[in-house]
Amino acid sequence: MFRDFNEVICLGMGGSYSEIAKDKLFKAFDLYLYQRSLNSIKECIDYVDENSNAVAILPIETSYKGIIRETLDNLIQTKNLNIRILGETTVPVNDCILSKTTEFYSVMGLIANPNALAKCKNFIKEEMPRQINIVMAESMDESARLLSNYNITYSIIGTHKTAELYNLNILREHIENDKDNNRRFIVIGDGSTIPTGKDKTSIVMYLTDRQGVLLDIASAFVKYHINIAQISSKMVNNNSDEQAVFIDFHGHEQDEIIKNLLKELEPLSRSLRVIGSYTTF
Repeated sequence: MFRDFNEVICLGMGGSYSEIAKDKLFKAFDLYLYQRSLNSIKECIDYVDENSNAVAILPIETSYKGIIRETLDNLIQTKNLNIRILGETTVPVNDCILSKTTEFYSVMGLIANPNALAKCKNFIKEEMPRQINIVMAESMDESARLLSNYNITYSIIGTHKTAELYNLNILREHIENDKDNNRRFIVIGDGSTIPTGKDKTSIVMYLTDRQGVLLDIASAFVKYHINIAQISSKMVNNNSDEQAVFIDFHGHEQDEIIKNLLKELEPLSRSLRVIGSYTTF
């Protein structure tokens, strides 16, 4: 499946979690694709929308913040309706203190972006020097690049991948506030998958405000004994009378029972779009 593509788009660089998910993809499918890194979710999706030879690896959910709405919102607005989710994986979060020095207690400075500082504020407050000099950066990659401009007592917040790329020492691991935090990533592209028996399907249904419509949808799943893995919704164009409802459920769109389910769901919505049938790598 992925051998039909020659380029992979990652969100961020310098050891980002999207790059770590990319490494898992390459290992699972014995792949090597040219990597391009972009700075926003929208940029990644727009690039794939315009280049059918590219796939993108994007965060879709964190155990800390839940569903990443920006990914879903942009995915369902692609001009190419063949852009789909082709796979998913989960990456455990492991934020680390990285430095050129080997001694944690010699660290007097920290370079990081605001999001990283917020995720790791407890460790910074409790374990690092009270008067530590904090230098703001826009991203993990910029933090790593800026580090070369400072003396050996400065550090950054990064990942194992960052340490590998920039030849840095890992002084402390799992410094994030939420120790059980994971990130779920999806691979999107202009392609299709075949059933594996361990699949999940994602759809979006556009619903007008009609009493009982959600009950009718739930009843269809009950009828075919299909488990809903996740459901969420959002207003369309800030109109509370129209909702986009996202549903993940077990099964593949090519399974006969899923075909029957989708036929039953279609009349319940203004429109229905399958945004992927895929498995975990």
